[in-house]
Amino acid sequence: MFENLTFSLSCLSPNAVERAELASLYSEVDERWQQKMDRARAVVTVRDGELLVAAGVVHDSILAPTSAMDALELGSMAVRPDYRRMGIRQHVTSLRLEFALKAGGTPITIINSANPASWAYYERSELWERERSFEQDEQTKFIYRATESARDWAASLPQASQDAIKVVAAAEPMPSTVPTIELETSLEQVLELPAELSAVAALVPAILIGPEADDHDPLFEMHGADSENDWFGTAAADPAF
Repeated sequence: MFENLTFSLSCLSPNAVERAELASLYSEVDERWQQKMDRARAVVTVRDGELLVAAGVVHDSILAPTSAMDALELGSMAVRPDYRRMGIRQHVTSLRLEFALKAGGTPITIINSANPASWAYYERSELWERERSFEQDEQTKFIYRATESARDWAASLPQASQDAIKVVAAAEPMPSTVPTIELETSLEQVLELPAELSAVAALVPAILIGPEADDHDPLFEMHGADSENDWFGTAAADPAF
């Protein structure tokens, strides 16, 4: 299903050129969107050849009233309409969840209560628990945060071979940056950093990708998620967070 797709994770805030490309996925690009990109801790992108078909961000520009002092939000998820209902969003979410956990933060996500298919998944998932609800723009929103089971899940993901990943340095190096991690392999494999990259191991996740992922990773049990409106998309309004 994903043999033609490339999943990439960058630990750099997108530059102007990258933001212009990312903006093509979103129905609304406003000041809040720019804030998330400014404070991005990770950006996951998915390409079909050269075409950008999906993206999701982990950021620390938190406005939601969470009690987690070390919160990292999984937000601004977008998938092109003709690539929805393929399981792409689940894979991107898995990447971001593991990244946030290995970065030492508490992953949170904000779900609109008007999206029952999405919050119903989080309600039954062992990886997430509802922290609280709040009102914003006359809408009820739910804050979900990762559980201890999510940490166990991330810690249990297996290793793969050294040639499963490629490290690409930033085009314009800046202080305290982390290299971009390019995942260029068959999505039938299980990926994780080799020991030689221990300097960034805490920030880059291992992922379980491929048809067999559905049997092993409870996060992939969501059905029909790509058509939902709980994250940014061309047919959805992004939460204010």
